[in-house]
Amino acid sequence: MTVSSQRPETLPAGEPDAVTGRHLVSALVLDRPGTLNRVSGLLRARSFNIESLTVGATHEPGRSRMTIVIHGDEGHLRQVLAQLERQLDVLEVTDLHTTAHVELELALVELDPPPDAAAEASLREVLATAGGEPIATDAAGWSARLTAPPDRLDAALDALRVHGLRRLVRAGAVAMTFPNTPTNGANP
Repeated sequence: MTVSSQRPETLPAGEPDAVTGRHLVSALVLDRPGTLNRVSGLLRARSFNIESLTVGATHEPGRSRMTIVIHGDEGHLRQVLAQLERQLDVLEVTDLHTTAHVELELALVELDPPPDAAAEASLREVLATAGGEPIATDAAGWSARLTAPPDRLDAALDALRVHGLRRLVRAGAVAMTFPNTPTNGANP
């Protein structure tokens, strides 16, 4: 097992002066029945604030990759990393904020149809800022997909509210390390 964390020591979890933030953790796990339940149960039992947890197959048969986004302080992060490392189904744990990575998120949206050509151009421009494109367009409404880093997705979703955002389904973050990516998590 590998735990990648090069963060400086901070206060223990829950201390009043501890700084909380968003943490991105990747875990390579065995693809077995119950693995997701055991990992999510471990996080739930320790009252970690989970923003998202996604799981998907890897190129290696029998292995899956979990991307976990939690909110907490450095102490909470150390606890998550240590608890995950102890799980038998977990092969590798990485704190992605300490390594070069790309993080993306998917959103599906339903929108009011644009009333005129200028509104349509504006809507298409907003979609493009988050790697989005319309899926279906008609007089009853538009549906679109967006795929972008979380900050760009947040900004696009805020901008879509003025375009008549009706419904939103947002998937959790997926992330992967890449050797030639800046360590600040900058994304394409």
